[in-house]
Amino acid sequence: MKPFRKILVLFLFSLPAATTLQAADPDPISINDVIWTTPGKNSSDSMPLGNGALGINLWVEKNGDLLFYLGRNDTLSEVSQLCKAGMVRVSLSPNPFLSGTPFRQHLKLRDGVCEITAGAPGKEVRLKVFVDSASPVVHVMANSEQPLAVTAKVESWRTEPQPVPDESAWTLANGPQKIIQAPDVFPRAGKNSVSWYHRNENSFAFEETVRVQSLESIRDKMKDPLLHRTFGGWVAGTGFASTDDRALSTTNPVREFHLRVASPSEQTPTAEAWLKSAESIANGAEDGQAALARTTASWQAFWHRSWVDCGIKSKSAMTVGKAHTLQRYMQACAGRSVFPIKFNGSIFTVEPKPMRKDVNPDWRRWGDCHWWQNVRMPYHAMQAAGDFDLMMPLFDTFERIRPFAEARAKLYHNVEGCYFAETMTIWGTYANRDYGWNRTGKEPKDVDCKYWRFAWNQGIELVGLMLDYYEHTGDQTFLKDRMLPMATSVLKYFDTRFRKDADGRIILDPTQSVETYWFDVINDTPTVAGLIDVSTRLCALPENLTSNEQRKFFSHMKTAAPVIPIEEAQLNGKPVRRIGVAQKYNPKRSNCENPELFPIWPFRIFGLERPMLDEARNAYQMRGSHNDVGWGYDGNAAPLLGLTDEAARILKVKIDNSNTAYRWPATWGPNFDWLPDHCHGGNLMASTNYMLLQHSGDKILLLPAWPKDWDVSFKLHAPHQTTVECVYRNGKIEKFEVLPKERRKDITLPAGINAP
Repeated sequence: MKPFRKILVLFLFSLPAATTLQAADPDPISINDVIWTTPGKNSSDSMPLGNGALGINLWVEKNGDLLFYLGRNDTLSEVSQLCKAGMVRVSLSPNPFLSGTPFRQHLKLRDGVCEITAGAPGKEVRLKVFVDSASPVVHVMANSEQPLAVTAKVESWRTEPQPVPDESAWTLANGPQKIIQAPDVFPRAGKNSVSWYHRNENSFAFEETVRVQSLESIRDKMKDPLLHRTFGGWVAGTGFASTDDRALSTTNPVREFHLRVASPSEQTPTAEAWLKSAESIANGAEDGQAALARTTASWQAFWHRSWVDCGIKSKSAMTVGKAHTLQRYMQACAGRSVFPIKFNGSIFTVEPKPMRKDVNPDWRRWGDCHWWQNVRMPYHAMQAAGDFDLMMPLFDTFERIRPFAEARAKLYHNVEGCYFAETMTIWGTYANRDYGWNRTGKEPKDVDCKYWRFAWNQGIELVGLMLDYYEHTGDQTFLKDRMLPMATSVLKYFDTRFRKDADGRIILDPTQSVETYWFDVINDTPTVAGLIDVSTRLCALPENLTSNEQRKFFSHMKTAAPVIPIEEAQLNGKPVRRIGVAQKYNPKRSNCENPELFPIWPFRIFGLERPMLDEARNAYQMRGSHNDVGWGYDGNAAPLLGLTDEAARILKVKIDNSNTAYRWPATWGPNFDWLPDHCHGGNLMASTNYMLLQHSGDKILLLPAWPKDWDVSFKLHAPHQTTVECVYRNGKIEKFEVLPKERRKDITLPAGINAP
């Protein structure tokens, strides 16, 4: 738990000063609180809470039970299925949740607490449920106007060895044998506690991957995250006694109670060591009022960083402000673990009862792996939000696997530097399903999956995100110790892997243009744009922050980068120029991505206050697919091109993407992936941010693609440790503040709008 506490302390003490929001203004966070006035039916009626490492899906049923799943993004089983840690059912008697009695379930976003009030007058029960900001502990605190009998019971669907569907464990999918996962263990109960755990006594998925992908010779460069990983829970409460190995009950009826469920995930030498750790964590959180105070303080500090408040609605009842706020809330609930946010549901998946009846709560479409095209989406929205601490798990993960990735590049291709697979296990390899189980007649470097076997833009975009982090924070230690080594390694791969033309420019071959163009591709636009963008920005770093050797290498790579392909085309019967998808390519499409948009987003080469705006807009208008939802990034490119009406249209489509079979309003999707779809939610946030604030060099563009008839107030972040706060109403800017003040001169306002 020490790494998590360190992150939390950094989070709390690196925050900007409190907002200058006037007391008379409505609270831009609390107006988006989620309030339900009836109990739910099942887990599809749950709401998420979390502290960044541990999250829960919480719901109340009218039978008198409060239930929650416990989720983490590091609870990987021996077959690399990302599992729930378990489920806890808290039963109250007499039942305060009967039909016809008053009921209110209120998620207080600013406090990170769910308050539940239920029961007839004189019999009211008040509960507070939250996840401790300082440790992986769920607190359930209650007081009642009448005595209650309370039982807390652990429920598990992993009671026997069970087959895991291919969809839920992509690393081992389509393999030669069934994927079988071990059951959970329920030790003998203590006097006042019960516990359970799942322990990986082997790391079958990791070992199979080493064997299949011929990695034995570089195994020392790999870190096994599965072996002896243990996760589950420890349930305790004052005044409770165990009744069996899965349940605690109050010894006498009570008017107050406090239950604690500790749920760490650790690689420990023995199961007993994990149990001791879980018990210690649970006992360390025994003071519920102190836990509530620190949790509330941490969430209030988080919301001071930024906000977007806009009451515009589309067909749904959700506003732009609510959609943005709830997505950011979910990212904060799940974004401070050791691994990145899972794009396909994060830690808030539930068994898909509205769609499937035959799978358990561990199931999710697309399984355990991280697809770069997907996992990146929430992280592009974090800079403007000022959520820089939430970016760390992404960077940490790729830095952890970089030594292995460098060794694999040498082993497979005999080149320097590193590359990362599009579909990647958490330890850095290909998924065996995509790599190919049958290796007959193949070399170790040969990859079966045509969707991305020659896609190379992943590492270069990671470096771009690391540069974004540095440009916003000015963190020179991060730049020197973390970003520059990664950038050098990623660029070395391109420098040594690919041949060069007579002018010394890299010829990207073999390659492909993301997952859409597979055949006869040379110099795909996404990778070319990445090489140009990253090398240019690296060359622009202050000389005192880089060595002579680094500057020489970055300058060489800038010169060696291919030229972005520009094509002649016909648009509305007129000849135009547009960004192409590659220098050469077979036009057969195999997916629905738009690689021609990469020089607009994520690599900000063309756009507003940038070169070749017409060519970029033509490429957008003639793009191969129109993707408004999920991982589709049309909504990010449109505002960067100043296409206000188009950006507004797509944003409304995104807001309407909430799945009506689920009660939580921000259950996006499933779209291409699974729900809640964090590709979609991350893009929704990023699109909104780009409509409100952009930058080009030192320029800050205020409201560059914001409809003039949409009122909004916001506080967002720009490079050079800058914050911009603005209230825009009735076509006028009513309030405008830039910190530091000297950055106000860099603000560019829309035509016809003046700042006070």
